Amino acid sequence: MKDLELVEINNNSYVVLKEVKHKDTSYLYLSNINDEEDIMIRKTEGDMIIPLASEEEFEIACNLLIKQGLI
Repeated sequence: MKDLELVEINNNSYVVLKEVKHKDTSYLYLSNINDEEDIMIRKTEGDMIIPLASEEEFEIACNLLIKQGLI
C-alpha cells in the first residue's frame, strides 16, 4: 500500500494525486479528501505550494495530465 501525501490549503486537506515535473516547475494535482468534487492544480516554488500564474500555465498543466494518461 502506498502512503498518501497530504497538503493543507485554506484549512482543507488535499491528497496529492500526481506530481509532474515540467522544465523547472513541478505541478501538483490535488483532491480534497472531504469533497471529491474539489480538485485543483497548483505548482511548487521552493517549499511553497502556489496557484498557477496564468491561463496559459493552466493549459500546460492540463496537457501534462493528458500526456500522463490521467484524464
